[in-house]
Amino acid sequence: MDGQPSRAPATSSADDDLSQAAWGTYRPRGLAATAIYLIRNRLVRGAGRRALGNSLKAAQPYFDIELEGMKMRCDARDNPTEWGLVFTGARQDSIGREVIIAPLQAGDVFVDIGANCGAYSLFAARQVGERGRVIAIEPMPEMLRRLRFNIGINALKNIDVVAKAVGPEPGIATLFVDEARRGHSSMVQLEGAAPLEVPIVTLKSVIEDAGLDRIDALKIDIEGFEDRALLPFIATAPRALWPKRIYMETDWASRWEQDCVASLLSAGYVEAWRRRGDILLRLPETA
Repeated sequence: MDGQPSRAPATSSADDDLSQAAWGTYRPRGLAATAIYLIRNRLVRGAGRRALGNSLKAAQPYFDIELEGMKMRCDARDNPTEWGLVFTGARQDSIGREVIIAPLQAGDVFVDIGANCGAYSLFAARQVGERGRVIAIEPMPEMLRRLRFNIGINALKNIDVVAKAVGPEPGIATLFVDEARRGHSSMVQLEGAAPLEVPIVTLKSVIEDAGLDRIDALKIDIEGFEDRALLPFIATAPRALWPKRIYMETDWASRWEQDCVASLLSAGYVEAWRRRGDILLRLPETA
C-alpha cells in the first residue's frame, strides 16, 4: 500500500450541524419532491435526468428518504450509492438485496465488508431480527458518520460497527479516498485520490472479536481489495466459519493480486448467480 498517508479534509462544521438535525428536516418537498418523482419514474431520462439530479443535489445536498420502511439520510453530492438511493429509490441495490438479504432468516448472521452508508446492513438488520447479528465494516470516517446516523434513526440494536478496513494482516494502512465518489475509494492506490491512514485488521479477528460461530451471508464490495480481505480468512479459519453465501463485486477484479472467484471455487464454493459485475457464491453443505 504505497503513498505518503495524510488526513483527508475534515467535513465542515456546517455539514456536522446538518448531520445532527432531526431526521425529516431534509425530506424532499415541493419542487424537489416533484423532480425526484420524475426521475424515479423515468419520466425524465438521459442528459435531462442527470442535469435535473445534479441541479437538485446542488440546491439540497442532504435528503431524508424512506425506502421500504427504512429511514435514511443521504448526501447525494459525493457518493453514487446515496445519489442512487435518492434518485432511483428502492431500485438502487434492489437486485443485491434480493440475492443476499432476502433469504436471511430470523437469528442469522450477516457480515457487510464495505458497509458504506448502510444500504445493505440496515435491511439485513431488519431481516435477521433482534436475535440476529449484523457486522458492518467501514473504515472511512465520513461514511462511518453517515452509517451510524442511519443506524440510529432506525433504532437498530443488532448492528455492530467495525471502524476499520479488512486486509491480510493487522496494522495501519492507506485508504485512498475518492472525495467526489466516496463509494469508489479503495485500499488499492488510486490516481488523484486523497490518502488517509486507517486501522486494518483481518476478517478472522473481526469474527473472533464478535464471538461469531457462523456467517450465514457475507457481502463484500471494496473496490478491488476483495482478495486480500477474504482469501486469508478462507485459508486460516475453520470451514464451519466460512460464509455460507458470498455476494461479491467483481467490477475491479483487475486490481486483485489473486483471482478471488477462482480461489473460492477451488476452495469448494459453487457459483449460484452472476450478473454483470456481481457474483453470488454458495458453500455446499457437507455430509
